Amino acid sequence: MEAERREKIVHNYLENPLWSASRLAKKLKFPRNTVWRVIKRYKEILTTIRKPQANRRSGTVDQNLRSKILKTIKGNPNLSDRDLARKFGATHSTVRRTRLREGIKSYRASKQSNRTIKQNSLIKTRARKLYDQVLTKFDGCLLMDDETYVKADFGQIPGQTFYLATGRGDVPAKFKFVFADKFARKFMIWQGICSCGKKTKVFVTNKTMTSELYQKECLQKRILPFIRSHDHPVMFWPDLASCHYSKVVREWYAEKGVLFVPKNLNPPNCPQFRPIEKYWAIMKRRLKAKGKVVKDINQMTTWWNKIAKTMDEEDVRRLMSRVKGKNREFLRNREE
Repeated sequence: MEAERREKIVHNYLENPLWSASRLAKKLKFPRNTVWRVIKRYKEILTTIRKPQANRRSGTVDQNLRSKILKTIKGNPNLSDRDLARKFGATHSTVRRTRLREGIKSYRASKQSNRTIKQNSLIKTRARKLYDQVLTKFDGCLLMDDETYVKADFGQIPGQTFYLATGRGDVPAKFKFVFADKFARKFMIWQGICSCGKKTKVFVTNKTMTSELYQKECLQKRILPFIRSHDHPVMFWPDLASCHYSKVVREWYAEKGVLFVPKNLNPPNCPQFRPIEKYWAIMKRRLKAKGKVVKDINQMTTWWNKIAKTMDEEDVRRLMSRVKGKNREFLRNREE
């Protein structure tokens, strides 16, 4: 392959001797530096054939080592190149080159919900019903809500923190370490996001969410006015928390005429169907970057609203637009 590429570069160079390396590279779709080096070498030795270099091993990697590496990767693909190099007494570059020649690439493992047996039996049935009865038939907005916890010290919010230095010990400790309290103070955040791109008002508390608190603060004061502000139907899709489907709350839905996703259509433990989980992650990452410490609910509310403004309607709409596709993809994979 390398020899063919060198011959192709030289052939085009001889046909167009006045062309620059950049122009040839653009025509051949090769890196400019590669084209330049091949032409330079051709001018020096007048051939594209490489001479064997002294003290350089010819051929491929030791076949015995290659077999061991491939067999080990097949048995445990979580091993890194350095792990394999230490295991077989080889260099890191040798292991990497061996697996790349075999077409073995490195991929990041994605998170997957650890569902119970009962959840696995429910999820496919509910996902199919949700897709057929709601996502493909309902012509209106989809409103989704959830709760999450945020630490009062934004610097302690989980996530990677980096610092720049010429060496590990060249910066003060406050930049080098993330000091985490064992029992850090935190607030519970509730909010809803809609497929039209709008967000409900946020509710911040340091209490546990109960049916009464959920009905009074979230539904009555925030969800109901939000739904009534729309001039088209809105389907409310609550989380599967027990307080969201309690008897008191279901009676409230019926009394106020709120359309909602029934519990028997709501798939359990499926964060990929709920873009609000991604919304939480984005908000927490941006709060963490501020590194502030809030003292009370009012300060937490102020900071949350300030960061929420950085998520405009188009961002929220883009998140919510993936619900139907994610559900369809999940069902397709389950049926294969």
